[in-house]
Amino acid sequence: MFYETITHFGGTTAGNATEAHALWLLRRAVRRKFDIDLTTDGGMLISWTAHRQVGEQVTSYPRSIRLRPHLPVAKALTEATCYDLLLIDSVRDAQYDPVQRVMTGGIWRIPQAATARLRARGLVVVDDRNRVQQSLAARIGLFAMDHRTRTTEPDGYHYPPGGGARRYSPASVALCECGFARHAGDRDEARRHVTGHRHEVCGDFARLLVAQPAAT
Repeated sequence: MFYETITHFGGTTAGNATEAHALWLLRRAVRRKFDIDLTTDGGMLISWTAHRQVGEQVTSYPRSIRLRPHLPVAKALTEATCYDLLLIDSVRDAQYDPVQRVMTGGIWRIPQAATARLRARGLVVVDDRNRVQQSLAARIGLFAMDHRTRTTEPDGYHYPPGGGARRYSPASVALCECGFARHAGDRDEARRHVTGHRHEVCGDFARLLVAQPAAT
């Protein structure tokens, strides 16, 4: 489940959203080419510009939908937990055994304690046939961890290699955990590079998410 906050012309509306509804929102955002930002807590921000006509005047204003999981996943994604989630994603027939209370898939087996943590933290979904897959929040959180971005402090004052008066450089670098790096003339430009990169990779990942079959 997700907390849902909708920003519209009249203000904001808050509520809750199921995983199925969150996927529907993502599917619509992909189809309409809205901006999508996926966050390390396992949530998302979908934003776009809407237009409202009153008489002959057309007004443009920002719209957005933010989803935050009831159980944020960022702190739960330890190295061991990430490894277990990757095991689950590595096979098509991962199963939950309700008697032994473990998860299995081929040659691997996730012990009871780890299985209980995965379920309690909302990182997996078990359907009525005891099939297991990563929850939407877990998938988003894992992706977002690999795409944490930042911009460096401006280069600042320095002396030219050949000597001369001290000079100031506002140059900055846009960086992402995935290896993306872009040099910029100043930090504002670096932030624009970061924003463009995030929109690109988040959009690509969202298309993959909505193309996958949902848990039942």
